[in-house]
Amino acid sequence: MAERSGESEIEVRFELRIGGHPAPQHVRVPEQASPVSALLPAVRAIADSVVAQACRDVAAKGLSVSCRAGCGACCRQPVPISESEAFALAALIRTWPEARRRRVEARFQDVLAALAGTGLLDRLRALNEIEDDDERQSIGRDYFALGLACPFLEDESCSIHSERPISCREYLVTSEATECGDPGPDRIDLVPIPIRPSVTLFRMTSDGIGAVSKPLLLVSSLAWVASRPDGEVASTPGPQLLERYVRGLAGRPD
Repeated sequence: MAERSGESEIEVRFELRIGGHPAPQHVRVPEQASPVSALLPAVRAIADSVVAQACRDVAAKGLSVSCRAGCGACCRQPVPISESEAFALAALIRTWPEARRRRVEARFQDVLAALAGTGLLDRLRALNEIEDDDERQSIGRDYFALGLACPFLEDESCSIHSERPISCREYLVTSEATECGDPGPDRIDLVPIPIRPSVTLFRMTSDGIGAVSKPLLLVSSLAWVASRPDGEVASTPGPQLLERYVRGLAGRPD
């Protein structure tokens, strides 16, 4: 069900089934032709709903999420983001006071320089083409070993928490927080996420849902956006973008 909410937005209500549970959704999307990044507030709300159900599922098993503000170990892992999130993060940074903007931009540059100095940056850029899970995990461990904090990490907490990437929202653990200092598969108990909003977003383009997931690396996202001065395509009305996304999330991209 969709209805007008002011001059330029549409309210959309629909229901997802998350792990067998009904999950009513109520989001707003632009009425006019928009880039995919304009869909992000709705996607964040959907992702938060999915994660909330996943947390209820683990709580029913007597487990609890151990992630807390001030525990930033996971913020030293390679973070995959969508193209739309890259554009949105770059736009967000441009709204900040100059001192904060320059400080965060310098962190991005420092991380890229550190990665380039180890040769790991080239391996990360090829990550989408690597199908071997052991090799992908090896790259992740090598990245973590460098101790490179996310440019948005401040006082061991996310400084853009409400606008953090979808993949960050999906990463929760029930193991002891101290174990995240060495996040191997035999030490970390991840909260199972029944559907992955991030993966659908990785595949989404202005033309629809692609067959292949092609995420970007968060720490290289500003450079990627800078190489695309024309920005995003804004050719599809928000309700149609949302429909494409939800169909993709349900495994029915057509």
